[in-house]
Amino acid sequence: MTPAGRVLSAAALLAALTTSAYAGELNLFLSPSPSSTAIQSFIPAFEKKTGHTVHFTEVPYDEMHQKLLLSIQLKQGQYDVAMFDNSFLVAFGAAGAMQPLDSRIAASKDYDLNDFEKGQQDYGKYKDKMLGLTLSTEPMIQWYRTDIYKDLGLKPATTWDEFTANAKKVKESGKADGAIIGWGANVSWWWSTLIWSNGGHLYDDKFNPTVNTPEAVKATQYLKDLLAFAPKGAISATSDDATNKFLATDIGAMVQYSGYWGMLLDPANQKYLGKIGTAPMPKGSANITHLSGWNIGIPIDAKNPDVAWEFLEFVLGKSNAKAYLQAGAAAIGRKSIANDPELLAKHPYLQLLNIPADSRIERYPQLRVWPEFDTAVRDALAPILAGEVEVKPGLDALNEKLKPILAQETAK
Repeated sequence: MTPAGRVLSAAALLAALTTSAYAGELNLFLSPSPSSTAIQSFIPAFEKKTGHTVHFTEVPYDEMHQKLLLSIQLKQGQYDVAMFDNSFLVAFGAAGAMQPLDSRIAASKDYDLNDFEKGQQDYGKYKDKMLGLTLSTEPMIQWYRTDIYKDLGLKPATTWDEFTANAKKVKESGKADGAIIGWGANVSWWWSTLIWSNGGHLYDDKFNPTVNTPEAVKATQYLKDLLAFAPKGAISATSDDATNKFLATDIGAMVQYSGYWGMLLDPANQKYLGKIGTAPMPKGSANITHLSGWNIGIPIDAKNPDVAWEFLEFVLGKSNAKAYLQAGAAAIGRKSIANDPELLAKHPYLQLLNIPADSRIERYPQLRVWPEFDTAVRDALAPILAGEVEVKPGLDALNEKLKPILAQETAK
């Protein structure tokens, strides 16, 4: 072989190795969920179309955010795509953990950010930079048993007082338990919702806690009183527990995120096929929508960010939006999906993703210290709901406990 031949061979080998490293290894960081399952279903088609090989790791929710941050801080380049709960957006943004996606979104022919309402366009933004695409749009809505409500002459509640009245009538009829939500480990989801709905807030603009105001006391008392119409053992129910109880037993109604539609409306998962209806979440003195959902983005240390974006665009772009939903994912609130006649005929709940312009969107507090905040709330509410501590003294104590936690939010 001539020297030139050897040089050519080395160059060809280098090119082959570069292509292999670039196209051969795309690593996804996911958490077990309907969205994760749907994402995985796209992998074979993506691999066939692009020649890339995709691997994925699923990590339980309670471990995933800490594990991902540690990986990024160690600059391991372990993951190219990562999903994360929106409540961790600020923590990830402050840590510089995720790559801004603004230029990629602007250049994309298929993602089409304008297919989202303005409130949802900003869902993955931190300090005006888009760090995560919307992976799911999950407003809190009302689920109810149409057969039970019809037998008792009830209509879905439009206010929280009506929701309690319906629950009372169902319970007293002996046909079913009245209502269920998650009073257990995820209780902050509903507690926050009720505080906002009653016109209150969790803290002011200077990060002083405000969880012992009259609005917060009213919300907490409501949360406690509703237990009287719940099934036995509901006080410890997680969000998943509440949904499973609603599916497996006779319960009049539930307030739960729309993202649970895959469990609630899948014929394989429940015995009340055709007997579960949906309606907007009841309103209080304030017209709010509690919006939750996942984000997904590209870690700052990703080895193959261009391929990562190619995958995100393939799965979450407008072209595959319907297929993504049909794969069982929690719906992304695209206008083209929420107003699609074919999808609405099969999934009427989708119309509830069209959040009214006059409804104020609330989401998990955008705090770096949210995990500590949430733990303090959970610990304080447990004895209040159990009747071991009175509502106002319990909230006074929680308010004091939250002061040093929230003080960390502004600390340098």
